[in-house]
Amino acid sequence: MNLTEEDIDMCQRAFAEMDEDGVGAIRGQDLKIALEKIGFKPSENELYKIISEVEETNTGLIRFSDFLGVYWKFKYSNQDDDDQDTIDAFVAMGGNPDKTGSISTDKLVQIIKSEFELTIDIESLIRDVDKDNSGLIEFGEFKDLLKTSYANDE
Repeated sequence: MNLTEEDIDMCQRAFAEMDEDGVGAIRGQDLKIALEKIGFKPSENELYKIISEVEETNTGLIRFSDFLGVYWKFKYSNQDDDDQDTIDAFVAMGGNPDKTGSISTDKLVQIIKSEFELTIDIESLIRDVDKDNSGLIEFGEFKDLLKTSYANDE
């Protein structure tokens, strides 16, 4: 795992903000906030998977070294062609190439129905993936939306 000094410093600052007790570990529920501080917006499914992968001691705590591993995974892995296509689609609808930002659900509905004239029940799919009902679709939710719509087609 090759991280730059800048990457490590940024992770250290975000981690330290969440490690209020200074014990060198953060709670699983604080992981999402720490990741958001460094520009990632994991879906609930991604977050659950991450926690189950890195939190091996069943204490509910994540060490800084594990946090760096999570950061590396988000930043440098999953860059296969399918993921790049997903990123490209996310960017085309208003998201950012680094998987930050979001897409308005209204814009997404308008594009699916008006521009592509698709007959899928996009509103239902959005309700399923927009867990926080924010009216905005972050990258993780967008990826889940595509997986859900693809699974419904099969």
